[in-house]
Amino acid sequence: MTGCAKKFPHGNRSNDAVHRNFLPRHATNRLLDASQWPRDLWQAQQTFGTNTIPARSMLDCLRFSVIVAYNTNHEPRIMISRLAFPTICLGLCVALSACSGSTASTEAPAKSAKTEEGIPVETARVGQGEMTAHYAATAALQAEREAKLVSEVAGTVLELLVEEGDRVEQGQVLARVDAAHSRLQLREAEADLQRRRNEVDRGDKLLERRLIPATTQDQAQSDYAVRRAEVALARVSVAKAEIRAPFAGVVTRRWIKQGQLLAANAPVFDMADFSELRAELRVPERDAGALASGQPVSFTVDALSGSHFDARITRVAPIVDGDSGTVKVTIGIDNRDGTLRPGLFARMDIAFKHIADAVLLPKAALFGKSDAAVVFQIKDGKAVRTPIRTGFSDGTSIQVLEGIGAGDEVVTMGQAGLSDGALVQVLESDDAARTAQTRTAALGGGEGGT
Repeated sequence: MTGCAKKFPHGNRSNDAVHRNFLPRHATNRLLDASQWPRDLWQAQQTFGTNTIPARSMLDCLRFSVIVAYNTNHEPRIMISRLAFPTICLGLCVALSACSGSTASTEAPAKSAKTEEGIPVETARVGQGEMTAHYAATAALQAEREAKLVSEVAGTVLELLVEEGDRVEQGQVLARVDAAHSRLQLREAEADLQRRRNEVDRGDKLLERRLIPATTQDQAQSDYAVRRAEVALARVSVAKAEIRAPFAGVVTRRWIKQGQLLAANAPVFDMADFSELRAELRVPERDAGALASGQPVSFTVDALSGSHFDARITRVAPIVDGDSGTVKVTIGIDNRDGTLRPGLFARMDIAFKHIADAVLLPKAALFGKSDAAVVFQIKDGKAVRTPIRTGFSDGTSIQVLEGIGAGDEVVTMGQAGLSDGALVQVLESDDAARTAQTRTAALGGGEGGT
């Protein structure tokens, strides 16, 4: 045993401290006799107890693995058998396993009991009756008439007569561009036109005297007509130096500054007529067949405190978009009072079909969409995953075409974490609300779905 022991050097206080870490606290003050260890182990048993698996394992390891000896100078030594060290490690592992095993064994019955109780859910019965099908969507409002004005002549901006937000009338001058070059061309064309006019007059007199052939006079009259057209074009070019409003509306954007040099066809203003707005929806082809021009539409605008407005369908596109399977539907909105503005988001609602006898599913029970829709149906205290095929919706209920029938019980709250065949506990409304809040908090606010 002495040959396989590790001896700490004499006078090394750090090693003395190591000895004391291995020994009970009261033993470190009297390292005199190895016979003290049985007493020390007995005191450890009294302190930690011997009725637990961890305590028995640790005490057994200490009894059979650690030997304390002293030399003639009463120098402390700790001798650990090479076989004893693995025994200590194994004992500690067994102790930790016993602790975790004890905890798991106490928790298992509780979990089993909770599973047997079932997952709390709230349910409702599938109904049957009349419904009015609605199509709901959001859309941005747009001006029915918009225009981007450009300068048709090149030149310097001499005057800016309006700013963004100004209301203008049709034909009102908005800006003037320096058209000196166009005016010079006009003067030149007018002078040439006068010369051609004189030639025609003189030719008429000569033709009466038969001093010139008729063909010469015909050519002179043709040249005069050409010059007259050139003068008209020059006058139009000069007139285009004044940029005018094409219709009554509002200036929504100014692109130019006074003194700026413009090229031909450079943008100068954006205009819009706010008196009539529109909204464009992309309606699934299944629903679009029931829509027609003139149908009433109601909508709300969140930015205006949810105020309600009325409108009508003005156009339904004759073709279906092959990529999205939708039809473009345009809604016209009378805005002569100026309450609405382009760019606002509106929640559109179109009532388009009345169904006299429909199987009505609460919307809260539905998972998925269209042909992939499923519900959890309650059968014999279990949640059964049931695929269904849906039809129209009125906003709160959904028409069921196949899969379940009137009177069937379906889960409407607590679907998070449900699996097919899971045991459930149906709660009253108040209990379900409290349970749902607790489960949502435990799941971090997430919801399950398909």
